[in-house]
Amino acid sequence: MSVLRLQFQPRSINKSATRFNSSRLGFRFLSVLCAALLLAGCASSKKGTSEEELASQKVEDLYLKAKTALDKGNYNFAIRNYQLLEASFPYGEFTEQAKLDMIFAFDKAGQAQKAVEAADNFIKLYPTHKNVDYAYYMKGVASFEKKQSSVDKFIKGGDDAIRDPKPYRDSQKAFEELIKRYPNSVYAADAQQRIVFVRNALAQRELAIAQFYFDNQTYVATVNRCKNIIYAFETSPAVEGALVLMEKAYVEMGLDDLAASTHEVLLENFPNNQKSPYKKKKGFFSKLNPFSE
Repeated sequence: MSVLRLQFQPRSINKSATRFNSSRLGFRFLSVLCAALLLAGCASSKKGTSEEELASQKVEDLYLKAKTALDKGNYNFAIRNYQLLEASFPYGEFTEQAKLDMIFAFDKAGQAQKAVEAADNFIKLYPTHKNVDYAYYMKGVASFEKKQSSVDKFIKGGDDAIRDPKPYRDSQKAFEELIKRYPNSVYAADAQQRIVFVRNALAQRELAIAQFYFDNQTYVATVNRCKNIIYAFETSPAVEGALVLMEKAYVEMGLDDLAASTHEVLLENFPNNQKSPYKKKKGFFSKLNPFSE
């Protein structure tokens, strides 16, 4: 049985065609390689931009989250997010604004001392910031709202009228600093009004203490406190009460001439005052004088 064998005859090779195909293949390879490198470079550049955008978006999202909570009155939640933003992104406009917002948030959350500290910190870090006047303003607001001290609580159960004067004075100082440094600030007019309020509060405190002395029959101390109100807070409404109380103290001490002259000053400055003077009586000074009536 004969075996059929298939014989394949190789075709002749065109060397010139081979050279052409080889060079074309090399060109295509180089083109693909260059394109791949170009795409890789673009992808790398795009990836870097994406990361920057992601970081920017993150800080913006944190700020908006905190600001939304602040606007809704959720102050403690806002503070936590502001602090997270500050810790994650120590620098930048969002961080600076977050520091300012935290002053307000602390104050509204009833953490006046932290609000003052945050204001001081901002003033120290950014003394030339375009909104540093707001930090001075909020420092004054928060200082006024500091909690009562143990001394305040001891005197008449911590009546607001007899508070420790330091928060009042710190508040006044901050407002005065604001007006001095930034007289054209949008907060200057309100700060000036608050200074008047603070001074009146200080005068009212002095009057409450004078009344405390009077109630405990320490009349000399009463008169001294009243005089301090008249000379140190001459434009305060408390002056009228100080004159009335001083007249009463003079009457109790039997110093009728001083009581009468005080009454005249009272009526001259407050003609509508309806306070009836005490019925004059002999006080302990009069009793020491054998020639008194």
